[in-house]
Amino acid sequence: MKRWVLVLTERGSDREGKRRRIAALLVVLGGLIGSFGVGSVLASDPIGYGVPIWPFADTADRAENALLTQIVPAVRANLPLDHAGVQVLRRTNAYGSAFWTLRLEVDGEPRCREVAVGLNVTSRRVECS
Repeated sequence: MKRWVLVLTERGSDREGKRRRIAALLVVLGGLIGSFGVGSVLASDPIGYGVPIWPFADTADRAENALLTQIVPAVRANLPLDHAGVQVLRRTNAYGSAFWTLRLEVDGEPRCREVAVGLNVTSRRVECS
């Protein structure tokens, strides 16, 4: 008489599944830590990095960006600024670019930016002195 027996085999050990889950968890954790690090850097100067949007910029940063976009044509054309709330502290020409240090009154607080005008207009936050 023939007897048929069902033989079950394991395709993979449980260790492989654990390793995959641990690797996936480490990738997700690394992504979270990395995004937090990038977000904190972008939040330090959202206008200078070109991301004046909600998670990184607050209302004062967005108001400062709006003020800068209004005065950039005058800075690019090297015209005198006659905008209320904007004071030119220093003008310097170096390396083929013009550097303007501006004091901006945004939401009642002073903010200073150094604006570099070359082929592109870039800016960075500086200390008000």
